[in-house]
Amino acid sequence: MAMQTDVQSVHTGGTQTNLALITGRVRIKGVAITGGAGAGTGKFLNASGGTVLLELDTGSNSNMTNVLLPGEGILFPNGVWYTSTGTAPIGITVFYG
Repeated sequence: MAMQTDVQSVHTGGTQTNLALITGRVRIKGVAITGGAGAGTGKFLNASGGTVLLELDTGSNSNMTNVLLPGEGILFPNGVWYTSTGTAPIGITVFYG
């Protein structure tokens, strides 16, 4: 099976809870989230205020959640917006193409 697109990544640190990660049409291929002081939930939306297309539980005490998405990943037609509930993570890396 041939790779269909080049895979890129975007990383953000800190405890931001609402932010634009990627603009434009992309497919998320994988996500790595490093948890903050407490557990929470991370939501990846199709642009700001859009539909939640991926939701993950985040660990605590710097535990990392690493998710590789099957097939071609998840299509975000209008870009990727991230929001969290509970304790915000201390790092997020998104792999996309």
